[in-house]
Amino acid sequence: AAAAFGKSLAKEAQRGNGMNWKVSTSRGLESSDVTTMGEHVPYNVANASNDTEAYFDGVRREFQQRRRKQSSVMPTLWPLDQLRLELDEAWTQGAGLARESQGQKRPFGGGLPRVMMGPTRWRKGFVHVDEMGPLNPHQGLFSANIYLQLPSDSNDRKQRALEIWPLGIRNRWDWYRNALLLSGLSSQDPEMQVMLRAKMGEPKSVDVEPGDLVLICTQRPHAAVGFQQGTRVSLQCFLQYDGADKRLLIDT
Repeated sequence: AAAAFGKSLAKEAQRGNGMNWKVSTSRGLESSDVTTMGEHVPYNVANASNDTEAYFDGVRREFQQRRRKQSSVMPTLWPLDQLRLELDEAWTQGAGLARESQGQKRPFGGGLPRVMMGPTRWRKGFVHVDEMGPLNPHQGLFSANIYLQLPSDSNDRKQRALEIWPLGIRNRWDWYRNALLLSGLSSQDPEMQVMLRAKMGEPKSVDVEPGDLVLICTQRPHAAVGFQQGTRVSLQCFLQYDGADKRLLIDT
């Protein structure tokens, strides 16, 4: 099923039906190596452009369209829906979509496809974090990544797709003391990327094959490994952890 989903999404992207998954940097939103498909942009893009109404309208359409498409073409549960159901069953306090804290309490998106096509701009991968701040045992932001298709520049079924640095800054003093280096985690500056890799040492590598799920803490520096040819397809959502006695909240 993973290969079929990956092939379908890759074709969709190659037909030009995707949009660039822009990243939030110190200079604002900038283009990345990632294309996404769906009825809405990621929330960080909608929020930066003051277009959250269109985002929530798109979330509703995305749920409807994706399920309708799967039921008519491939009667298999959409992997992000399956992940949400299994998290809800496994986590003591349950898991579900994050919602607006005020107003209509509309749900956030449950995740989006990520398509990378070679050759990628960042050969080694762009080192970044998705949330700035010291690590906290009672709160954190995680990402769930479901790999569907891997690039064709390697014949290995299992490929290195992700690098993560076991950086453990746990208080504001250490954060401020390393502020200059850490500021590079929100910049697509090539020189700063070289400095980050030199200063932080060797990362941990994550090898994956189609169908694998990888959960990481996005407050730790990480990078999606670049490649020369082929297409990598994955699905991604974010998980907000607010303590062992709280519900896991899922969004895009």
